[in-house]
Amino acid sequence: MHPILFHLGSFTFPTYGLMVASGYLAAILYIFSKARPAGFKKEDLSDLVFYTVISGIAGAKFFYAATYWSEFGPDTLSRLVYVARSFQYGFVFYGGLIFGAAAFFYVGRRKRMDPLRTSDLFAPALSLGHAFGRIGCFMAGCCYGSPTTGPLSVIFTDPNSEVNPAFLGRPLYPVQLYESAGNFLIFLILNYALKRSLAGKLPRGFSIALYAALYSLLRFSDEFLRGDDRGAFHFGLSPAQLISAAVFVIAVTALAMMKLRHEKN
Repeated sequence: MHPILFHLGSFTFPTYGLMVASGYLAAILYIFSKARPAGFKKEDLSDLVFYTVISGIAGAKFFYAATYWSEFGPDTLSRLVYVARSFQYGFVFYGGLIFGAAAFFYVGRRKRMDPLRTSDLFAPALSLGHAFGRIGCFMAGCCYGSPTTGPLSVIFTDPNSEVNPAFLGRPLYPVQLYESAGNFLIFLILNYALKRSLAGKLPRGFSIALYAALYSLLRFSDEFLRGDDRGAFHFGLSPAQLISAAVFVIAVTALAMMKLRHEKN
């Protein structure tokens, strides 16, 4: 598509970076808009957002580097240089989620914020920001789909894109847009769930558990259409699918337990 938005001398501005930044901004604005109804101070949420975002970016990059480390060069130095030069792209979402969640709960505990209520507030924002990020993936050509002969396809021709050169000029599944659309839909569902939770009609923690269930289902499905390197397969499933399956089982179990407890009360 259009991996480079514009050139300014030797400086290039990647479209991916713009979309990721837009996603973070949309997520932050959403969180702040819901701060007062959820009973939080914007000052506390600002610190929480900052450390969560920074940790999430670091974790996403770390998981990407760990997964594809051997492909970055012949030795450690060249691989580190490659990671530094390509920092604007190449991230693993689950890595960002794990590191971001760790920082989220640590900072939230230091500020004595209700972890379940705070998680519910962040859940819709997470899916909203992710939806923008996947559009960035589409523009950059990363996380691309596998070849298809169906009517719903996209053809990448820009050699600067992250698509495997062997796939340039071939119809591929627009899997990035599928996941983006799925995340926007999840956002709408979670926004409704948050309203019901704040009104006392759903238990605390329900929205974040629902997010985990819905996104893991979306990611598990999308993986079948991915054409980029998915890592070592086990039982016919990619690492992301195995993680998604585990998360889905845990999330659905948590949802059932929370709903049962809420109904008893």
